[in-house]
Order: sequence, then C-alpha cells, then structure tokens
Amino acid sequence: MKKETEYIIQLIVKRLQGGLSPEEETFFTAWKSRSKANEVLYERLENEYEEHTEYPLYEQFNARRSWPSVMKDIRKRHSIRRLYRGVAAAAIVLLSVSSYLMFSTGGEEVLPVARVESGNHFSFGKRASLILPGGDTLLIAPGVADTLDEQLPFVSNNGETLIYHTPRTADSLVYNTLKIPRGGAYSLQLSDGTKVMLNSDSRLKFPQSFSGDTREVYLEGEGFFQVAKDAEKPFIVHCEKYAVRVLGTTFNISAYRNDEVSMTTLVEGRVNIECGNTVVALTPGLMAAVADSKVTTREVNVESYISWTRDQFSFSEERLEDLLKKISRWYDVEFVFDDEEIKDYKFSGFMPRYESIDAILQIMEQAANVTFKMNNKQIVVYTHQE
Repeated sequence: MKKETEYIIQLIVKRLQGGLSPEEETFFTAWKSRSKANEVLYERLENEYEEHTEYPLYEQFNARRSWPSVMKDIRKRHSIRRLYRGVAAAAIVLLSVSSYLMFSTGGEEVLPVARVESGNHFSFGKRASLILPGGDTLLIAPGVADTLDEQLPFVSNNGETLIYHTPRTADSLVYNTLKIPRGGAYSLQLSDGTKVMLNSDSRLKFPQSFSGDTREVYLEGEGFFQVAKDAEKPFIVHCEKYAVRVLGTTFNISAYRNDEVSMTTLVEGRVNIECGNTVVALTPGLMAAVADSKVTTREVNVESYISWTRDQFSFSEERLEDLLKKISRWYDVEFVFDDEEIKDYKFSGFMPRYESIDAILQIMEQAANVTFKMNNKQIVVYTHQE
C-alpha cells in the first residue's frame, strides 16, 4: 500500500508538471475513477497547483524522487533558507496528496476518531444542542426526532439539518439558540427558508418565527448563510463587533469572541457591513475584516473561507497561530508556542477535517520546520531542531 501511495503521489505531481507516459496515464486514470473522492482530490490539487506555481520552491521538486527524499529536501531548505521557512505552499499541495491517499482504503472514505494521545479519545459528528426559551436543552443529533416531536412539533430533524416549519411571521418573537460543541457541526433552516450551517464551537440565537420589518439573528462563532430573498424584510446577522445586513445572498461569517479580527466573506449577492457609523458594501469575492471598530476589505480566495462546509481545512498564506486556532476548536485542544516567532509562519494548502489530530500535525511538521509535543489536551509548538 505504501509503495502504491508513493507511486500515485509521483504520478499526480508529474501530471501537474507536464504529463505522463501512456502506461502511467492508464494507471492514473484507473486510480482517479476508483472513487469520487479521488476525482475531487485531483481537481482540488490542480487548482492549488495553478494558484501557487509562482513559488520558486515548486521548480525544485522532481516527481521521480521518493517521498522521503522530497521531505528531506524540504526540511533542509527550511533550515538553511529562512525565505521558505514561513511559506510552505508547494509542500502542502504534495502533502495533501499523501494525506488523502494514506488516510483512505480501497477508495472508500474513512472517518476515524480524532486522537490526542492513547486512551484519550474525542469524536466528531453532526451534533448540537438546542436551548429553549425556558432554559431547557435538547440534544440535536441523528436519532432524536422523537424528542423534538414532543417539545417542538413544528421542527423536524433529518440528522444533518434542523428545519423549522413555523409560519414565516408571528405576532411575537420566541427565541431558540442552536449551540455547536467543539468537533461538531450542524445545519439549520429557519422559518423563512434561510439556511445556516454552523461550525465547531459556535452558537446562533434565532426566532422560531420572524416578526416585524426585519429578520434578525445573533451569531457567536462561524456560520455559512444562504439567505432567502425578501426585499421587504432585510436579514440582519448581529455579531459582537458589527452587523451584516442582506436581502438575499450567500456569505460566511467568522466572529469568535476570542479572535482579534472578525471576518465576513461574500460568495454571491451583496451585503452591507455595519460597524458603528461605518457602512461598507461587499461584492462577491471580497472579505471584510473588522478589528478595533475599523473595517477593511480585500479580495480573497473564497474557497479558503468556506472549505469547512465541505469538511476540510483550507488556508492561503495563513499565519500558523490563526490556523491552529481553527484546529484547536475542532479537536478541543490548546496550543502553546515555545517561540513567539513561530506564530507568524505561513501556510497554504488543504487537509481533511475528519482525521486524527496526530495525522494533521504530522503533515504540518513535514511541511515546515515546526515540531509538536502533545501532553493530553495541551500541545506545545517548537521550532524544529535538526
């Protein structure tokens, strides 16, 4: 299996760099058609390769070399040339191939339990809790429909999405709160048809039915919104530092309480960012960052900000400290930096979320000169020493 994996890695890299022989193309085609996951992986890698080919390190890779040889060269370059120590874009693309192949068997997707260390298991899943007006809390997960029928007959649960069938409008507002634990995710369809997917360690306060001239919800954490159009009733998402006003559109908000910067990324449509007396309009492909009551905007690769909705970690020139915050929320661990300088290392690439944390950290160790030491739920980050 290991030899086949290394051979597939070599074929993928070689194909990205220019082409395969007829025999190699036959083997590659058979591998790609083995599963839908393989097809999706190669398509993603093509996009990653095109995006990052400006990095000089790419030109140094040779598809015929063994995987250990490639990794040895990466480590050598990172220790000798500080220029590449903080930018591991090319390496991550190759490592993504390795991680996807080594973490699958027979073309079937494998979703193992995350592991911090032996004897301490942590499971992922589609799960949440629903807090009712009186303070009662209901577990939301596959197989709990009976409980919902008893207390919320107007709500259905299909195991992935909580669906409110209440009327679009009501005389008064009755709020529920959907809370997502670390390592969890869940989707919600509001009474107006708006769809929301909530990420790990997030919560959304929303009315069972909307009332008045606006549709207002309250978010802490991260959510992906597909807002139902209603020109007469704007949809407003309130965050701790700002609000997002829309009529009907698709966007992502990341507004965790302990993050210095909150971000709204627009996929399609149009939204207004309202921060104090400042109003900033976003068009698709723009991200608004809110920090210290100031709003800045820039063009971004939207995929990097919404990949979590497809169960992937995706990042583009992202600081290690910010990346590890996302990982800590998903795996319920704490990262401690031995050297403050390490926080500014930058990474580009993507990795599957439903993998053991050991595997994710190993990929990152191979991509740049950092080392992780795990002690229960605390992980110390060191500069790699040769």
